[in-house]
Amino acid sequence: MNRIRHIAIVTSNQEKLGNFYKTAFGMKEVKGIGSALYLSDGYMNLALIKKTPELKVNEGLYHFGFEVDDVKPLKNVFKQVGASSEVQPRPKNRDAEFRVHDPDGNAIDLVWSRKWPI
Repeated sequence: MNRIRHIAIVTSNQEKLGNFYKTAFGMKEVKGIGSALYLSDGYMNLALIKKTPELKVNEGLYHFGFEVDDVKPLKNVFKQVGASSEVQPRPKNRDAEFRVHDPDGNAIDLVWSRKWPI
């Protein structure tokens, strides 16, 4: 079954934003990969990514990710429904195996081999 598994937000103040989500929604900090601050509600993860000069994106919603059973059959589906990019492999040091962009250019991570920490 395919389902949304994580959302990533770019922020210049991880601590303040993390405190907001922990206090307002009871999210818990969990271990993750890299320098992002990872929060979880027990199923859905929120990655708060620190804005740096190297990260050439605006603050705010960065991408969201789906946990999928298998990316291979989805490749043709993405093409048929107008994805604005081909499915591309992600670097080995990332939390997702692949990325694709929807017709409006929004980034979607595709994860299946790695279970998100909860």
